[in-house]
Amino acid sequence: SIFSKLFGGKRDQGGPAHPMDLHSFADRYAAALRAAWPEAQLSIAHGAQVSDARIDWSLPDGFKATHFLGNSYQRYLDAPESLEAVFADQIASARDVQRGLDRPAALDVATILPVLKTRGWHEIALQQARSTGAGDRIPFIVEPLAGDLVLTYVEGTPDSMSFLSPADAERGGLDGEALRAQALSNLSRFLPELKVQGADGRFVARLDRNYDASMVLLFEHWSERVQVQGDPVFAIAARDEVMVCGSEDRQSVDSLKDIAAQIAQSSAYNLSDALFVHRDGELRVFAD
Repeated sequence: SIFSKLFGGKRDQGGPAHPMDLHSFADRYAAALRAAWPEAQLSIAHGAQVSDARIDWSLPDGFKATHFLGNSYQRYLDAPESLEAVFADQIASARDVQRGLDRPAALDVATILPVLKTRGWHEIALQQARSTGAGDRIPFIVEPLAGDLVLTYVEGTPDSMSFLSPADAERGGLDGEALRAQALSNLSRFLPELKVQGADGRFVARLDRNYDASMVLLFEHWSERVQVQGDPVFAIAARDEVMVCGSEDRQSVDSLKDIAAQIAQSSAYNLSDALFVHRDGELRVFAD
């Protein structure tokens, strides 16, 4: 069944038998950047370690950026079939930085939505944002959530997703608590579209492949659709992969842990390989 596949068994990793080396990956990465910005000037630098490899590039309007390749290359090695998705994510991040440096005055608070990311993503994103010369104008807001998960915010439309900056939130008159309340209120509009499927204490939640993981923030609004033994335990392995079982169901917990690790390693939109528990109205790391 679909749930035995989700909670057990090895996913097909696919991809080429001999993945590209870092130099070939950097060349492909640079080609993707040139396709997105034909007017860009690029240079590839290889250091002593993978983490030192980078692409420096600039545009005629003065925009400058540095893309460090270590994290992206590791994502590619973990799932070679995700190559184009890796490049697309990095290009989208660069476009977010551009928009963040020149954001229009108007802010539609109804478009603000919460998005789950990881601490690792935060570190790489900060590194890349600072490399653009943005200074203190960091183009996103990050709040601790649970374990290695963090919460950030975007302006989400049917056609785009742009990170909300501290300056944007200030323009909209939204402080920390008000921002989160507004984002959750906006997210709640998607509750009728959330599909929860499963049986025998094992469930999967599906939305639109963009905000699926965010729906764990609203679990109290769909908890009655999940019947589990004990506290609800979540695998939030990717932005489009949310699975639930019960803390007292040892077999399901073990299976959930295994598949979370597989998805977190192979997905182009990976999040955490940890398990989380919804307890006392909060998301916490599950310690079994």
